Amino acid sequence: MPEAATASIKETLAVTADPVPTYQLKIALRETSPPVWRRVTLPADTSLGCLHDIIQACFGWDDSHLHSFTEPGSGRQFVDFDAPLEHDPDRDADEESVTVAEVLPHEGGRLGYTYDFGDDWRHQITLEKTFPTSTPDRRIHCTGGRRAMPYAEDTGGAWGLQAVLDAVADHGAPAPEPWTDLIETLREEGFDPACFDCETLDRELAGLDPRPPTATQVRGSAAAAPGGRRCSCGEVHDDVDDVDVEFVPVRPVSLAPRPELAAAARQVPLIATALRLAHWCRGGRAVTSREVLKPALGRLAVQELELWAQDEELSALRPAERDNRLARLRSSGDLPCLDTPWRLALYADLVEISAGTARPGPDLPATEGDEGVLELWCQALEDELDDLNDLGNLGLSPWLSAALGMRDEDSDGLAAVVLRALYEVPDGEWLDTALLVGALRAGLPKQEARLAELLVLQIFDQAAVLLAEYQAAEVEAGPDTSPERDHILLGITGSTEDSDGTPLPGKRLRLTPLGRHGLREYLLAEGLHAPLIGELADADAPTLLDVLLDYDQDAAQSEITGWISHRGQGPAAVQLIDACAGLEADAALRRLTATAVLAELDEPRALAVLRKAAASGVPGCAETAAIALVDRGEIPEGHGSELQLWGLVDHLWGPLGVGDEAFAMFLDHEGNLVLPRLEQAADDLWRCGHPATGPVLEAAGRHLRARDEVLAKRLRRSATKVGSQRRR
Repeated sequence: MPEAATASIKETLAVTADPVPTYQLKIALRETSPPVWRRVTLPADTSLGCLHDIIQACFGWDDSHLHSFTEPGSGRQFVDFDAPLEHDPDRDADEESVTVAEVLPHEGGRLGYTYDFGDDWRHQITLEKTFPTSTPDRRIHCTGGRRAMPYAEDTGGAWGLQAVLDAVADHGAPAPEPWTDLIETLREEGFDPACFDCETLDRELAGLDPRPPTATQVRGSAAAAPGGRRCSCGEVHDDVDDVDVEFVPVRPVSLAPRPELAAAARQVPLIATALRLAHWCRGGRAVTSREVLKPALGRLAVQELELWAQDEELSALRPAERDNRLARLRSSGDLPCLDTPWRLALYADLVEISAGTARPGPDLPATEGDEGVLELWCQALEDELDDLNDLGNLGLSPWLSAALGMRDEDSDGLAAVVLRALYEVPDGEWLDTALLVGALRAGLPKQEARLAELLVLQIFDQAAVLLAEYQAAEVEAGPDTSPERDHILLGITGSTEDSDGTPLPGKRLRLTPLGRHGLREYLLAEGLHAPLIGELADADAPTLLDVLLDYDQDAAQSEITGWISHRGQGPAAVQLIDACAGLEADAALRRLTATAVLAELDEPRALAVLRKAAASGVPGCAETAAIALVDRGEIPEGHGSELQLWGLVDHLWGPLGVGDEAFAMFLDHEGNLVLPRLEQAADDLWRCGHPATGPVLEAAGRHLRARDEVLAKRLRRSATKVGSQRRR
């Protein structure tokens, strides 16, 4: 999430005395089957430290192990700074310094929580709804949930919990080690895993204080501090160092209308079957303690709904053979064609279980509407893609991540790279395995290239199966679809052939309109930028200018045209010039893109705005307007030759404000345009009057030393003159 947005949220919650919004969160314990989850409401300004306490109460943990929150996409971790654990200042922040609203700024956003790094209990927290609050009631409430939790500390994780529950249900079998005492206790108590006591948990949560962060707790947040922002390292830095800017072009895409997407989602077999199963439960269907249909009913559902047609083995049998096979079914959970859609129906509240009976859930009618069925499809796909991302994290050393161009925030590793590449392929075009592998492994040493290649091919293969199952992508096999990869040679740089001319094996993927929508929702939930064509038409000018920094030239031109036509040239000129005010680095970044937008204005009303702004003397606004007029061949009154020098310094000031690395990247990317101008004006730049002239010249001289020692010396001399001028 951008720092500016984070600061805005925290500022709003901390400064105002009005009641804050109420969040409805769904907290699911991952890798449990049937799913175990809780639904709670709490004030949006609740600290993550308090959310930790809430999760502990919801699932019966006793807080005897370490834990952490992880923000998808950014890779940031929020931990207990008082715990005996080493902290990475570049990654970790204090959980008591951050609000739930900061890490979950929009509905559908997700946050990970891991408890006990040995058993690895993973929880997924989803912001389902935001309610404007009109009362000062800050109580935490439990409003729903599924499945009771036994005392599960140190049982070995989700697989151990499942073993315990299976043993509790099988009263006639001896309790296995190492859980013998726990299982016998649960049997004696008559533990029912299907019985969730919402009222008791609600009373327990009422005793927790939904505390917001305090001024003394703010160590790793974006809270304001004198002279700048306090970052996760505990130090205060200038605000300009926290501007979040990428210099990698982004290609916006277009989406099909939502009714069309919803109609396509209804045709996906998994979704259609889950809906049919929910309707089939009208009148009530008996379930076991594991919340699966009793065997006789499971067989009936498979026959009546013809679910066997989705099972390759069953569909290949004659009817009599199929009947005999189903008659031997011991558990409804043993048939994937029934179990998979049944679990989805339970997880999505299409089916509700009470007193051992399954009936259509309260969310079934809404799910069948256009919006509902689409959201159901997206959520099911997102859960599957999470597992794909787990695969993408395997084997990636920090060095390999850096070599592949992935930053710390790309926590999902190669899977995120593959999914992002697929998302940005233009409509109707294919993403080819060989081209993707070639681009990723280019320039890597042999061993690292080999690892990257094998991982990408494995991820690509699994993504193809998954996306095809959800009708999110079309798959076209290449000449060799064998899983054997050992014969692949290395050494290509973006080619579809090895160095000896042998074609690389693989397949191609092409997103369907439904798949592009689903992949975009997933990327957004992971905190990755996934823009839409035309989505900036209603944006204010600062937002437009900030976002255009990440767009490629064609996409930026399309958005600029739509933005101007949406409001007219006169109002557009006023809003753009206002957004350019200020001499800090983030304002300079906006002026980088404002020049291209202002170049599209040619109507008399817009030009009149520029002339008035150029004469206003307002820092940033006046210079930007004057430069726009000069580019049209008009010399504005009150501005001389120093204007172009001022503009050149400002052009460099924005990237430098982000940091040295961003500045170096900018010089490399824009070198053909910037370096000739620097060489021409190096001896005169100290005269331009821009307050950032000294730092810009010093940084440029430092970064250009290896490339052009003569130019670097001239820039450093000019920087010295700036200092001398200030001392006079």
